[in-house]
Amino acid sequence: MTKKDVAIIGGTYDPVHIGHIEMIKYLVDNFIVDEVWVLPSYFSPHKDISNITSFEDRVEMLKIATSGIKSVFINTFEMEYFNQNNDITYTYEVLEELKKKYLNIRFHFVVGFDSIKNIHIWHRYKELIRDYWFYIYDREDDEFTTKSQKIKYLDNLGKNFGVNFVYELFDVKITNVSSTYIKKLLKNFDENINLIKKFLDKDVIKYIKEKKLYEIC
Repeated sequence: MTKKDVAIIGGTYDPVHIGHIEMIKYLVDNFIVDEVWVLPSYFSPHKDISNITSFEDRVEMLKIATSGIKSVFINTFEMEYFNQNNDITYTYEVLEELKKKYLNIRFHFVVGFDSIKNIHIWHRYKELIRDYWFYIYDREDDEFTTKSQKIKYLDNLGKNFGVNFVYELFDVKITNVSSTYIKKLLKNFDENINLIKKFLDKDVIKYIKEKKLYEIC
């Protein structure tokens, strides 16, 4: 049975911004995989959920921002997983459940280089890098400033953990912006409107205004 290749891009997406969309479009436009599944986090172990926009609003913003991109699907499985297990949605467990559910799919996990540097704090991180092919987006880094340094670090990562780590490091520039920064801009909406338009889809901005998200009145 021929398996379909699917890239999983997780994240809080609070809100989804141009950097997220550039990552998604790179995978699609370069035919890296057959499909991209965007998996918004429902109950993240690394975030204070009291400060996170509702799952429903984050999903809706993702649907708006990706509506014109082929082969991209917003997957709400983390909500289903949490409702079934009433537990934190750890990445490894979620991927394993998806693998059981979709036997004809080969899943690949997408992260930024900054996340890989912190992979040791993830739940069952050794199994995660052992069992899944990683697609890694390059990011500016104070410690590893060149691509060759980053490749050496990644090559040593699996050896240090005692597992076989298979990855591909993409040499592509993604807009360096965070959702945290954008939320700060949104608090002074009128004053920062030009920057906001630079980082957010116009229809996402419209949705934020209509729903009065991020303290916009």
